[in-house]
Amino acid sequence: EEARKHFNCPILEGMELENQGGMGTELNHWEKRLLENEAMTGSHTQNRVFSRITLALMEDTGWYKANYSMAEKLDWGRNKGCDFVMKSCKFWIDQRRQKRQLISPYCDTLRSNPLQLTCRQDQRAVAVCNLQKFPKQLPQEYQYFDSLNGVPAEELPYYGGSVEIADYCPFSQEFSWHLSGEFQRSSDCRIIENQPDPSKNYGAEKYGPNSVCLIQKSAFVMEQCRRKLSYPDWGSGCYQVSCSPQGLHVWVKDTMYLCSRSGQVLTVSIQMNGWIHVGNLICPSCSDFCDSCPPERDPPALNLTRAAPVDLCSCSSSLVVTLWLLMANLIPLLTGLFLCA
Repeated sequence: EEARKHFNCPILEGMELENQGGMGTELNHWEKRLLENEAMTGSHTQNRVFSRITLALMEDTGWYKANYSMAEKLDWGRNKGCDFVMKSCKFWIDQRRQKRQLISPYCDTLRSNPLQLTCRQDQRAVAVCNLQKFPKQLPQEYQYFDSLNGVPAEELPYYGGSVEIADYCPFSQEFSWHLSGEFQRSSDCRIIENQPDPSKNYGAEKYGPNSVCLIQKSAFVMEQCRRKLSYPDWGSGCYQVSCSPQGLHVWVKDTMYLCSRSGQVLTVSIQMNGWIHVGNLICPSCSDFCDSCPPERDPPALNLTRAAPVDLCSCSSSLVVTLWLLMANLIPLLTGLFLCA
């Protein structure tokens, strides 16, 4: 019953068990393809949660009485329907592609350098698609793609997701940054210690308990005088959000942007640490993060009143103002001197 509710599939007869991984994993855990980060799948990949499905299994044994208030939210597969839970990920990917829809929670972006960043399924971490090339062709039943950008047709059988027990279905995973082999930080948006160094915070990101992952429509650029810097790995970042009667608010530094509807593009331009950060963020759905949301609507017309441009080449804006005031006070004095002469 819990599985039917989770996937929104009333004809589902039961929850599939893992058929890979060997002794100790096979037939002893949930199918990784269907419940990716559920704690009772056969391997830990990210953000482990104990869902109502696992609690229901324990209760069904007759040995336990489950306290469902302790269940954790599982986003993977939620309300995806019978096609998702009862058919292969190839069927899901092909159907979504034909309808020109996102193939989420699966992905088809090659893991390469530079990285094309995206968001984890629950939008709480920056992630990358784990699609990769294997040294040998994958078994026929795990060859999912009829086409991939930049991949010749004869090489397609070599490509799949990096997690074998997920049936090689590619999905987005959180990751860690390392420097010279040493762990630096993870990509979980909620951990404040993951905040990037100011000199490398190209996207003006903010990590912390109220932060989520947002898709970037374009690479952020840091501008200072005649210098422009951008980071090759882009596509998503962590930003603080809050809920209000008006809808979802996205905060970049101290500037608030209102998301009136899902897919709305926010044009960001803020000053931070002596640099101007410019980029575009895509609004998520308000209901992804807020319990109460107003109806979606078109954003209000942009305020065309232009603020005074920031002089990126000056060391201090207050110094520029001071110099202008000094000049203004000197002009009458100089004029008087010329007249007296």
